[in-house]
Amino acid sequence: MKILHTSDWHIGSTFFGKKRYEEYSEFFAWLLDFIQQNQIDVLLVSGDIFDTSLPSNTAQNLYYSFLVNLQKTPCKHVVITGGNHDSPSFLNAPKDLLKSFNIHVIGSVPQNIAEEIIAITINNEEIVVLAVPFLRERDLQDIAITDNFETRAEKIIDAVKNHYARLTELALKNKNPKSPLIAMGHLYIAGSHLEEEGERELYIGSLAQISANIFPAEIDYAALGHIHSAQKIAKTEHIRYCGSPLAMNFSENKFTKKMFLLETGETLKIQEIPIPEFQITRKICGNLTTIQEKIEEFKTLNQSVWLEIEYTGQEETFSKDILFELVKDSKIEILKFKNQKNLHTFSKSEIIQQNLEELTPLTIFNEYILNNKTNTGEEEKFSEEEKQELLSCYHEILNHLQEQDTNE
Repeated sequence: MKILHTSDWHIGSTFFGKKRYEEYSEFFAWLLDFIQQNQIDVLLVSGDIFDTSLPSNTAQNLYYSFLVNLQKTPCKHVVITGGNHDSPSFLNAPKDLLKSFNIHVIGSVPQNIAEEIIAITINNEEIVVLAVPFLRERDLQDIAITDNFETRAEKIIDAVKNHYARLTELALKNKNPKSPLIAMGHLYIAGSHLEEEGERELYIGSLAQISANIFPAEIDYAALGHIHSAQKIAKTEHIRYCGSPLAMNFSENKFTKKMFLLETGETLKIQEIPIPEFQITRKICGNLTTIQEKIEEFKTLNQSVWLEIEYTGQEETFSKDILFELVKDSKIEILKFKNQKNLHTFSKSEIIQQNLEELTPLTIFNEYILNNKTNTGEEEKFSEEEKQELLSCYHEILNHLQEQDTNE
């Protein structure tokens, strides 16, 4: 049996203001062709199907058109779990209809967690999937709002670990001992490599440093989502993030986007599958001469190129208008620009204002409490203990906002 692990589609996402529907259309066409050519039996999608809880009609059309076209391929089962960007109720709304096409959707933790256990049999061969979605705090037991920072973190870790332990115990009671057990998850595991501009903060994972030992030893493969770069966890072969199929920021072009192909047999074989780049995104860093040379190189491609430019030169006459003149009448667009030469001349508030679209709420809040001098600069407004308490409270606020399902 062949199983394909993918995640973090983020359908409907934009890239520094640029719509990406054409990219998504090309990705889904390529994915369908790959599934057809490689005779894939099962597709796993580990969360963040959409970029927002209220996806556009075009984003929804891309999603459902893909699922319809998937029925024309050898793929016999699809397992889709919700991520922190997804609306559980939106994903779950058509789940009963989709199930009739062997498309299993788990948008949130069901009342009966046994529904997360999906046994799939194809040609007398079985795999068992633990379809665990993003675990919101309301899904976890015994987490009290009044608990302090450390106590809540410990309880979150224990609750996530117990969730996988309970599912594994239930699954082992009924499955064939030779059937591979595959766990899905959408969370941050401590030690994972985060991109410099970062995936959106997950309350579970940033507050609570969850380690790879939450997965019971009986699990043969953990198909994870949330982190956007493909990677193995804790030096293991069987616990992996596959990453997003499209670059979510300029820093991600350093890595080849991937999926993982699992093939059952005496042992579970794991193969990395590179994903083509459907839109060229690059960062250029240097003086004016270096930037000019790189832009001329990209012009020879005669393809759409989105650029981040970081100017580090010392030319007195430099102006960013020079750069926009260089890309005029070409397929190259400059979407992000930084001038390191002038950065020190700006006040901190001006820098934050200039780069606000890149900052997360947590980044801004940390900036505020870490640089907490009074107006006179003579003493700190907050003690270390107060900083931790404020951080815990702010996490709680973000978590509450994140867990609100606007489709309910």
